[in-house]
Amino acid sequence: MTMRNRKAVVVAFLITVMLLLSVGFAAVSDVLTIIGNAHIDMGTVENTFDEAVKFTAAEATSTTGTGSQADVASYTADDATFTANKLAIVGEQSVFTFTITNESNVDVAITVAANKLSGAANPSNSNTDKFTVSYAYPQGQTIESGESITVVVTVSVKEPVTTATSATFGIELTATSIEGVE
Repeated sequence: MTMRNRKAVVVAFLITVMLLLSVGFAAVSDVLTIIGNAHIDMGTVENTFDEAVKFTAAEATSTTGTGSQADVASYTADDATFTANKLAIVGEQSVFTFTITNESNVDVAITVAANKLSGAANPSNSNTDKFTVSYAYPQGQTIESGESITVVVTVSVKEPVTTATSATFGIELTATSIEGVE
C-alpha cells in the first residue's frame, strides 16, 4: 500500500467514525420543553386587597379640654371611632390619630369618598353650631405596599355651651389600587 492510499484509507476511516458518532449522538439526544400557564383569580385578589388595606391603630392623641372623662378612640379593620369627652368650653379641642396600613401587594391611594354619618345621606357634622370638626391626611400620597399613613381628626368647641351637647361626625375613606386591579 502506498503512502497516498494509506492517507486516503485513514481519512475515509476518520470520516466514517465521525459520521457514526454523530448518528449515534443524535440517536441518544432529545429536546425537552416546558409549557405552562399562570392565572390570577381576581375574586381572591379583590378579597385580599379589601382585607389588606385597613386601620391598624387609633388613639386620642392630645386635648386642651378640661372635661372629666377621657377621650376615647378605637378601631376594627374597616372602621374607626372616637368620642371627644374632654371638651367643655369654647376653644378647647381634642385630636385623634388613626393609622391606615397597606398590607396588600399593590400600592394604593387614599381619598375621601364622602363625609357621612351612619344612616344619614351626606352631613359630616351633626352639630355645626357648637363644634368644628376637621380632618387631615397626606392627600395624593401613594401608600406603598407595607407602608402606613395617618389620618388626624380634630374636634373643637366653637360656641358657648350651656347644656350637655353632642355631635356625630363621619368620614368615609376609599383605598384604590394604583396598579389598577382589573
